[in-house]
Amino acid sequence: MSDESDFVVIGLLRRAHGVRGEVSAQPVSDMPERFKALERVLVRHGGTTREVAVEGVRRKGGSVLLKLEGVDDRTAAEALTGAEIGVGRNDVCPIPEGTYYVFDLIGCRVVGKDDRDIGLIDDVWKTPANDVFAVKTASGEVLIPVVQSVVKEIDLRRKIVRIEEIEGLLG
Repeated sequence: MSDESDFVVIGLLRRAHGVRGEVSAQPVSDMPERFKALERVLVRHGGTTREVAVEGVRRKGGSVLLKLEGVDDRTAAEALTGAEIGVGRNDVCPIPEGTYYVFDLIGCRVVGKDDRDIGLIDDVWKTPANDVFAVKTASGEVLIPVVQSVVKEIDLRRKIVRIEEIEGLLG
């Protein structure tokens, strides 16, 4: 792996499961079915990242049980508690046109009317109604709803998100 920006988190290892080295993972991906196709994952834990073969995958409720190569007993599985599992940026699942990965949106410049610079997307919040961009501006954080009437254009190639500055939106 070339650098940390290539690491895309797809799950968090929460606890050991059983005595044969399985670990319970909480998916953080919008596509938890992707785990069934995994052959290898990146495991980031204790300041290091390593690639590990996936020997088995099965669902258990909202979790995924993983059997990772070299993790053969409960003690080894417990040692991974708190680790992040991920894939390289080039190994993410394709998504439908008009949808975006959060990691692609973070750092995009938000502009308004006449290309007025508003700030940078610092986070994307998932809410029941719609996603929300948390935008870091010179005067603090601004929350922008990701709805058609506000977000007019997303250009990932140029890292620009163009919005309609409706009254009251920016404070």
